Amino acid sequence: MANPVSLHYTERGQGTVVVFLHGYPLNSTIWQTEQDSLSDHYRVITPDLRGHGESPAPEGIYEMESLAQDVITLLDSLEVDKAAIMGHSMGGYVTLALWRLIPERFLALGMISSQAGPDSPEGREGRYKSAENVFMEGSKAAEQSMLPKMFAAGLPPESSIVEQVRTMILNTRPSGMIGVLKGMAARPDSRPLMREITVPVLLLSGDKDQLIPLQRSVDMAELIEGATLATIENAGHLAMLEQPQATLMAIRNFLDQSLGETH
Repeated sequence: MANPVSLHYTERGQGTVVVFLHGYPLNSTIWQTEQDSLSDHYRVITPDLRGHGESPAPEGIYEMESLAQDVITLLDSLEVDKAAIMGHSMGGYVTLALWRLIPERFLALGMISSQAGPDSPEGREGRYKSAENVFMEGSKAAEQSMLPKMFAAGLPPESSIVEQVRTMILNTRPSGMIGVLKGMAARPDSRPLMREITVPVLLLSGDKDQLIPLQRSVDMAELIEGATLATIENAGHLAMLEQPQATLMAIRNFLDQSLGETH
C-alpha cells in the first residue's frame, strides 16, 4: 500500500460529520450543492482524492485501499472519530475500501451511482487501454471518451454543467488518471461485503446512468438488509449536477432519518 498523501479538502458546518467522496476523473466541487445546503445541520467534509483536484498526484498505481488510507489520515488529522461516508462512482469503491479498514467509524454509508462488483475482464482491459491513451495523449483522451457518457442522453452539449465537467476532467493530471484507472481495474469484488454492512445505507442512482446502470444499485439493495434505494429521474451518472435539488433532498432525508437528526 502506498504511503498516505495529505489531501486538499473543504469543510463547512458543525455537528455530525458527513464525508462526500467524488468519482473519477472529477473533484470535490461536484458536491458543492450538498456542502452548501447540508452544512446548516452537519459538518460536511469534501476532499479531493489522490490524483484529483488540488491533492497530490504521485506516480504509481492508486489502489482503492491507498485512496481509503488517505481519507483515514485526513479524518485522523481533523479528529473525526465517526462519520457518514458517501462516495460517487469511484468514490463508492473507496467508501467500500474504508468499510473494510474502519467499519467502526461509520455512522452511515452511501453509494452514489456506484457498484460493488469488480470490473469484467473486458472492463478491466478497457481501463488499461484508457490509461495507455491518457499516457499518450494526456487528459484530453479521458475528456473525449468519458464526457458524452456522463450525463443523461439528450442533455444539450452546450449546457453549463457539461462545460463544468469538461473543465474538471481537463484539469485532472494524467498521473492521477493513470494511477486511478489501474487501481480501479485491480479492485476486488465487494459484493460479499454487502451482507456485513451494519449501518444505514443509501443507494442512489440516476435512472439514465450510461456508465453504471441503475440495476447495479438494485442488485446491491437485494444484498443489504434495510438499504434505502433512491432513484433520481432524468439523471445520468452525475445526478448531483443534473438534478441537484432531487439529489440533495434524497440525501438529506436519508441522513436525517438514519442519523436521528431533528430540525
